[in-house]
Amino acid sequence: MYALTGASGQLGRLTITNLLTKIPANQIIATTRSPEKLAEFAAQGVIVRPADLNDPATLEPAFDGVTRLLIISTSEFGKQTVQNRAAIEAGLRAGASHLFYTSVPQADSDLSHWLLKEHAETENLLRDSGVAWTALRNNAYTNLLPGILKSLIDRNKLYVLGGDSRPGWISREDCARVAAAALIGGNHPTGPLEVTGPEALGLAGLTGRLSDLLREEITVQVVSGEELVTRLKAKNLPEVAAYSLVRIVDWLVNGNFSGPTDVVERIAGVKPAPVDEFLKEFAGSKDTEAFVPGAGKAS
Repeated sequence: MYALTGASGQLGRLTITNLLTKIPANQIIATTRSPEKLAEFAAQGVIVRPADLNDPATLEPAFDGVTRLLIISTSEFGKQTVQNRAAIEAGLRAGASHLFYTSVPQADSDLSHWLLKEHAETENLLRDSGVAWTALRNNAYTNLLPGILKSLIDRNKLYVLGGDSRPGWISREDCARVAAAALIGGNHPTGPLEVTGPEALGLAGLTGRLSDLLREEITVQVVSGEELVTRLKAKNLPEVAAYSLVRIVDWLVNGNFSGPTDVVERIAGVKPAPVDEFLKEFAGSKDTEAFVPGAGKAS
């Protein structure tokens, strides 16, 4: 039996959809705090069970019968290690022989980093679990680019923090393909897998390509964190959200990212979608007209 946590989230739902193309529905255990959100999968025969990573008592019954367990990380910073420890321990008690976990790029490269710390701690828990484990270190999602670019670009300028890191942008859909294929696949080497798209590209490089698509020059303006927060608030972003976005931007421009890998093609058997696909879709949308005067010329 194959189980996953966070099944009603975006990555979870995509993973279930991929699993349904490969194995019978009654071999899938989808756990979530909101079982009602998975009614359409339950109707197809998927076993849907309530489970809350913040309530360890709910986990072992939810994982009953599991042999391979995918733990999808939450965005509850400060709680992730505790949540994941509970899931790992419950999975082991339920009899899981292989644990999978959605981590972040180079999770063990900076144990003091706000984003990496709890993922590194979780990978250590997996390493000490006594069973096979795989950390799927998903790179930055291309799906987030439209929102990020809309927030950072104003009147043909991209306002960004200084830094030259180049994420290996990958779609959430490709991450789900890898998760599903790994979960039901053969024996993967124990340890981390860097899940990336086909190209590493920084925000400045992305902006250059967007300029070409829009036929409108967008320049890059490096600003301080406080100035960026001020600009985001001026665009009606709540203060908490503004600070959160600045932290993400700092990671994108200063984080540790692996170069492109062949994990998607090797594990899922498909080529990952290039970032240009998402840029073209974004450039062709009406959204760009709001912050790039003269846009709409995209072809």
